[in-house]
Amino acid sequence: MKVSIIIPCFNHWQYLPEALDSALNQTHPDCEIVIVDDGSTLKPPDDLLKRFQHERITFFRIENSGPSEARNKAIEKASGEYILPLDADDKIAPTYIEKAQKIFQAQPQVGIVYCDAEYFGNRNQEWELPPYNFPDILLDNFIFTTALFKKADWKRVGGYNVNMKHGWEDHDFWLSLIELKKTVVRIPETLFYYRQSGDSRTNRFNAEQKREMFEQLAKNHRNLYIENLDFIMHRFAEFRQLLEEDTPEMEMKREVQNLRDRIRQMESSGFWKLRNRWQKVKRALKVSAKHAPPDP
Repeated sequence: MKVSIIIPCFNHWQYLPEALDSALNQTHPDCEIVIVDDGSTLKPPDDLLKRFQHERITFFRIENSGPSEARNKAIEKASGEYILPLDADDKIAPTYIEKAQKIFQAQPQVGIVYCDAEYFGNRNQEWELPPYNFPDILLDNFIFTTALFKKADWKRVGGYNVNMKHGWEDHDFWLSLIELKKTVVRIPETLFYYRQSGDSRTNRFNAEQKREMFEQLAKNHRNLYIENLDFIMHRFAEFRQLLEEDTPEMEMKREVQNLRDRIRQMESSGFWKLRNRWQKVKRALKVSAKHAPPDP
């Protein structure tokens, strides 16, 4: 089965050769690479442009449109039955696609295949991702961008959603595939390497942008969030309890901040207003709120 590795790039030309090498060195015999320049303000070096003439590489430019649109444009040009997004500053192990393809062939109901991962660059260590679990993924994304999926499923859900303006477009896309009742498989082997650098897009999100992204997720997948509202309320109560407990100063500082961020995102979102209305309805109807936290 042919696999298309799509690589959007915005000014990260200095990192792209490493990502490109990892894509070209795949042991799976039928891979193509589609690179899209997402309106970069810097020109790629001449030696890199020469590499784009490789028979397995397609390269084109678009006006700056952001990650969702850039990936969609690249996938439109892709001829593979399966898609693997790869950011220009990351890299993959040689056997990633080969091992993922075996899973797709053995389990037709699978919609997403990813793997264990490591950081590299400014920080070199294992990326300790929790195992995939639903409905936990409604509140936190455990699946990084560089996971394989079927192009047919991408078409069914309408691609990456461009209304995720600040980010989290991959989280939104995974929820779309999950709504198709697709299953998720994680390969228990490190086959993806995520670069840590000071200019990472995820490092630049502020509290207001995170709130907007969470609210947009809930709007895009309204039924999914409503169906799991009691679970979300239960997790909210757990977050509150964790913040009240004593935690080791250094080791847990980052996790505590993440919890605070999540609580702020939820409380300030339009989705939280829906939660409050639901609580009033349950009180009026005397419906059991087994998982819901006590009213403030």
